[in-house]
Amino acid sequence: MNGPTGGSFTVIDRRAEDEISEVSRLYINGALVSTFALSINHDSKAITVPVPLGRLDVPYVLCGEITVNHNGHIESHRVSSEGVLHNPDSHYYEAVGTENFNDFYLTDYADPGAAEHQPGHSAKCAAPTS
Repeated sequence: MNGPTGGSFTVIDRRAEDEISEVSRLYINGALVSTFALSINHDSKAITVPVPLGRLDVPYVLCGEITVNHNGHIESHRVSSEGVLHNPDSHYYEAVGTENFNDFYLTDYADPGAAEHQPGHSAKCAAPTS
């Protein structure tokens, strides 16, 4: 994002214990801001995102694929979600997966009201093509 901003916030994605790999994309205001590529050798990534000037509510979308070892079976899950970050300046959001990675979203553990998400998959994520 070019020009003046309304501060910034941090997003971190960490590989879960049963996760083998992950490739996910974070969109803010419809624009791709980062791709998180996690593996056994690269277990986290943190980014700083500028807040668009004058924005108090900032929409986000997470899209990607996660491969896990679930009870000895290798499974791949498409993950996606969308939501809104409220007054995100100076917040620290984590990408978290719940329900066996069927729900994947951003949260701020120190201020849970700073992010909301719509449970379930986002219609804004296109299926990966090869």
